[in-house]
Amino acid sequence: MKKIAVFGICGKMGTSITGKLLKEKDLELVGGFDRFNIGEDIGKVLGTSETGKKVYGTYVEIKKLNPELIIDFTGAEIVYRTINWAIDNEISIIVGTTGLKKEEISDIEKKVAGSKSRVFIAPNFSIGAVLMIKISGMIAKYFDNCEIIELHHDKKKDAPSGTSIFTAGQISKSKVFNRNRLNKEEIETIEASRGAFSDGVHIHSIRLPGLLAHQEVIFGTVGQTLTLKHDSIDRLSFYPGVILAVRKIDKLQPFTYGLDKIIDL
Repeated sequence: MKKIAVFGICGKMGTSITGKLLKEKDLELVGGFDRFNIGEDIGKVLGTSETGKKVYGTYVEIKKLNPELIIDFTGAEIVYRTINWAIDNEISIIVGTTGLKKEEISDIEKKVAGSKSRVFIAPNFSIGAVLMIKISGMIAKYFDNCEIIELHHDKKKDAPSGTSIFTAGQISKSKVFNRNRLNKEEIETIEASRGAFSDGVHIHSIRLPGLLAHQEVIFGTVGQTLTLKHDSIDRLSFYPGVILAVRKIDKLQPFTYGLDKIIDL
């Protein structure tokens, strides 16, 4: 039975994922990590019956639980440190937290190469979103340009989203649409009105209450547009991807980035 610790267990993603994990008969939740509800039974955090497992606030306490795997849904301000700590302690880690910088991801890949740990990072655990990204890369070569609109709840800390940045990167492997953020003739009357720019693709971020996680990839060419759209309307939409990573992580290379690597597409 694999022993798992959930980091960011008191957050909305953490509670959603943990509620489902507790029902898995071959997995054991040994504890949670968070800055809130320290010392509380996880069941109280979830609003269910007591589990006998608690929320902890330090790496030292988590280490004493001897987890084999960490599932991380914390925040950009701590996730890089957590991944490095997991590698140093030979604990595998699945990361759904976004906001990691490209150089940080590169450093993690190098560090874990000679470790007994496995690091799996996915900017989005929704299988539908992964299919959208894959299809975007396939059709890019047939269009003249592309822009991304990503929409999230107003509590999301990072912008653009990790999913939109990853989507732009995958599209650029097929075709680089723009070398510069602005064309020669283009003028922004309000700074940044043309949005962010990543791998030749403009990205526009929207943050509003009532949203969860949504993305549109809009392609254009002469006389036509094509829009791919994905909506996550419940955080449980991410669970099938998370549990798939849990089941497969022991057979993966030391470093894996993207849910597409473990889905048969």
